[in-house]
Amino acid sequence: MPTTLLILDRVLGTVLFALAAAAIVEKCRTVRLAVLLPSRVLECRKAGSTSPCAAAGGYRYLVELHADGRRLEMETNDSFWFRHDKDKGKIVKVWYNPSARCVERKSWETEIFSALLAGIGAALLLIR
Repeated sequence: MPTTLLILDRVLGTVLFALAAAAIVEKCRTVRLAVLLPSRVLECRKAGSTSPCAAAGGYRYLVELHADGRRLEMETNDSFWFRHDKDKGKIVKVWYNPSARCVERKSWETEIFSALLAGIGAALLLIR
């Protein structure tokens, strides 16, 4: 195999490993000191920081949860391309941290994506 391709494979494999590690670290930072609570999806709406363009995506769940004896309405940190209106009223588990401005929806998506990135990175690094 040409040397240029081997170098490219090594660099890309290292970058994918770094992205996988960064995703896991960010997930751990988000849910550290948080409490897992049930919440009800009120609506799926475009986040305030998202471009108003229809193709921009950036939809988030607005959820209702009860913490510390109070009823709270908070956005999740999801980012969907399309509005998920069918999920209204659905019960989802969220990681609630009183110091955070949004909640993290409990899911395995980050871990699966990180494992996929790490696997591809390992495959690229093992190419001879």
